[in-house]
Amino acid sequence: MPRFAPARVSLVLLVVLVLLVVFVVLVELVVLDLLVVLGVFAVYVVLVRRIQAAV
Repeated sequence: MPRFAPARVSLVLLVVLVLLVVFVVLVELVVLDLLVVLGVFAVYVVLVRRIQAAV
């Protein structure tokens, strides 16, 4: 049994690393989506204000 301990530990570390990478990628995607939404919202607000000012 002791022979398999290092392999099991490395497997656990590998799984943890994969989960961390997936988590980081998901967080970055969510942040990018939020930034895009905020940018579109800002452009929309600017356009609406310009249209109101023109009217």
